[in-house]
Amino acid sequence: MTVRRRLPIDPEIVTLATNDERDRIAMVIMQLEMALALARFKGLTQLVSHLEAAIDEAQTLQSRQLN
Repeated sequence: MTVRRRLPIDPEIVTLATNDERDRIAMVIMQLEMALALARFKGLTQLVSHLEAAIDEAQTLQSRQLN
């Protein structure tokens, strides 16, 4: 049986340990935007309005943290 060595984390790889709150918010916004595009494509109008509100809220939070 061989013992696996842990390789050092490449700084380009994003993990929970390597990102901060701003990175997490940016990733959430990206995921919400992808969900919004899919909801628009599928014609889910009620979901579209909820996702737009969530994106607005996340962007407000992001702008507060940048300032």
